Amino acid sequence: MRESMIVISRQLGITCTHCHNTDNFKSNEKPLFKIAKDHMRLAQLLIDNGMDGKSGPKADCYMCHRGKSKPEYKEPLHHMINPK
Repeated sequence: MRESMIVISRQLGITCTHCHNTDNFKSNEKPLFKIAKDHMRLAQLLIDNGMDGKSGPKADCYMCHRGKSKPEYKEPLHHMINPK
């Protein structure tokens, strides 16, 4: 797990303390910890449904975050209202 967390922290450009309580790493008291767990579930769902890197891109944190704790890109509103 530690190796995975190191990769994730690099993909997000953060340190452990961003999401974790260093006195209890399993604690979910920090709101960002809960968000991170949801995002990890999302990445795993994408991997399980074909974005596994075998025949195309692999879903990971960097795919959206690009080295930043908050992704800069947001889908324009008109794409959500009138999808083609």
